[in-house]
Amino acid sequence: MLTFIIMNITLFVVGAVVTLVAVYDIIYTILSPRGAGFIADRVSRGIWRFSLAMVNRNGRKTMLRLIGPVLLLIIVLNWIVLLWIGNTLMVYSDPESLWSASRDEFVPGVMENMYFAAYVLSSMGSGDYTPASDWWLFYTGFISYTGVVLISLGISFLLPVIEAITLKRQVSLQIHNLGKNPRQILERYENDDFVELLERLKELEPLLLQLAQYHLAYPVIHYFHSVHLYESLPVKLVSLDETMSVLLYKVDSEKIEDIRSLERAYAAMTYYLSTLASAFIQPKDDEPERPDTTYLQNASEVTSSRGTGHDKDLEKRRKLLLAYLQNDGWNWRDMEEAEDTIELDF
Repeated sequence: MLTFIIMNITLFVVGAVVTLVAVYDIIYTILSPRGAGFIADRVSRGIWRFSLAMVNRNGRKTMLRLIGPVLLLIIVLNWIVLLWIGNTLMVYSDPESLWSASRDEFVPGVMENMYFAAYVLSSMGSGDYTPASDWWLFYTGFISYTGVVLISLGISFLLPVIEAITLKRQVSLQIHNLGKNPRQILERYENDDFVELLERLKELEPLLLQLAQYHLAYPVIHYFHSVHLYESLPVKLVSLDETMSVLLYKVDSEKIEDIRSLERAYAAMTYYLSTLASAFIQPKDDEPERPDTTYLQNASEVTSSRGTGHDKDLEKRRKLLLAYLQNDGWNWRDMEEAEDTIELDF
């Protein structure tokens, strides 16, 4: 008898813990402005890394396009399943929790308890079984309301993520329109001392800050992949960052009329790069080869606005950028060459 009681208490405690873990993960992932919960985070990283390994880290593989949407569904389904399992264990822990009027007896089976937990969580109605005590009456009402709220929160999680994905593509295309790679961007805008480029950077600055906020709040958007370089945010952001680094480190600052706009955009990019830690992207050991800037008319070894003391920061930054590319299935050469063009698809 004592063993039976201990087993029932254990089932209830385990069910309560599973339920609370799921509730915490849902609330933290959806409502916290800084990161995902343990379950959402581990599931996302694990599936993404496995998928990258499956395609040999080739960013052009179509399979990677499916991972983001699949991850969203898996995360939401995980929450629903954990809530279901946790509540089932709590109900099942009491052999006299449910009453079947049709059979005129208590309901002892696992499947019946799962059925009861499912329709209570989804608020589908009273079903074939009814709570057999005041405690289980209270539980049924409480879980019915909270279940609908939590599941609705889980589904509503999809909407801001989709909005963030749209913004990712918008920013990628805006950067692509500046030029396919850093060299093309710099050559295109050097003739007017980069005045037009700085105007474009002003427009991109708030979008970069908005993207950073999205990535902090919803790290899962790191795993939405595009097989086209012109739509790939990692490729385009690395290209833009490399362009700004050349302007700051290799171009005579006197040739840059609005240096403050450049520095603000660079700071916005720095803030965005700080969000990569939420997806566990860390700097690599090797720095990409420094770019050849001899093609620039006003190239210099060190720009007066930064100075040589910032070289270590630039080295660490470029290592992080390389890790960012590799985490999305690309490499540095993909960014530098970036030969993809937007074409009509019939």
